[in-house]
Amino acid sequence: CLLKGKSVCTSNKELVARHGAELLEIAKQKKINFLFEASVGGGIPIIRPLNQSLTADEIEEITGILNGTTNYILSKMKTQGSEFATVLKEAQELGYAERNPEADVEGFDACRKIAILTSLAYGMHVDFEQIYTEGITKITAEDIKYANALDASIKLLATSKNVDGKVYAMVAPKMINDKHPLFSVNGVFNGILVKGNLLGDVMFYGSGAGKLPTASAVVSDVVDATKHMGTNIMTLWSSKHLNPADMSTYESKFFVRVPAREEESAKELFKIEKVVSIPDIDGEYAFITEKMAEEAFEEAMKKLSIINRIRVEF
Repeated sequence: CLLKGKSVCTSNKELVARHGAELLEIAKQKKINFLFEASVGGGIPIIRPLNQSLTADEIEEITGILNGTTNYILSKMKTQGSEFATVLKEAQELGYAERNPEADVEGFDACRKIAILTSLAYGMHVDFEQIYTEGITKITAEDIKYANALDASIKLLATSKNVDGKVYAMVAPKMINDKHPLFSVNGVFNGILVKGNLLGDVMFYGSGAGKLPTASAVVSDVVDATKHMGTNIMTLWSSKHLNPADMSTYESKFFVRVPAREEESAKELFKIEKVVSIPDIDGEYAFITEKMAEEAFEEAMKKLSIINRIRVEF
């Protein structure tokens, strides 16, 4: 269609994440438009604001809950105290999860979406296959209990962050508390936090999935295309590649669970900020580390029988 001089509007995140830069270049040459508001966040307007409203800002960070299925599952695990598999089955029965939920629960869907947002934020193509991606399949009811004890929630966060000129990008479950703007984003809703050097923090919130919100975004693109017949809407996304920084140097706090017998070893290996204990879980030593590099954490982790670990954002 583009090669024949017709504008295209799509919700296909796979297409946009993989070929966005080249399709935008074709549209520019043909003086038509390739529009993809519905590819991220369903009905939430995020592509257009990034491309038009926030261009005066240097984007310092984008963090979002970009997948309604995983957010629904984690929200229900928190309120019901159920295991992952139980809530996943319920989500499938309600139509919130696919029969094959891998793209959602392993974080692949959110990965493609943060690749699109990062490409737009920095004007260069980010390959989603280079983004560190971790899903929610290892989150247990016990992890949720610990989070509740900390007055925290576990969310699958897709993040890109500019740290001293290096852009780090990742998708992973993280613990956040009520001071985080995304803490209250529950169920199938999506939320996206954008931090700019001039604007500060701005939040986008709404229905991130479903036929009607997605249709709303597609139709808005169709209207935009008709308003700009014969004119290309400039989109800053070049084919030049932006390689995400090596995650080994990225610093995080970690919530860690180890068998109780390894308490002393854990104290020797980690600088511990907080010990977490709850009455109905025995035989474990759980704690939050001070901020440390991913590489250093991975090395220390090899010396312990880690039950689970989750990054912490407070």
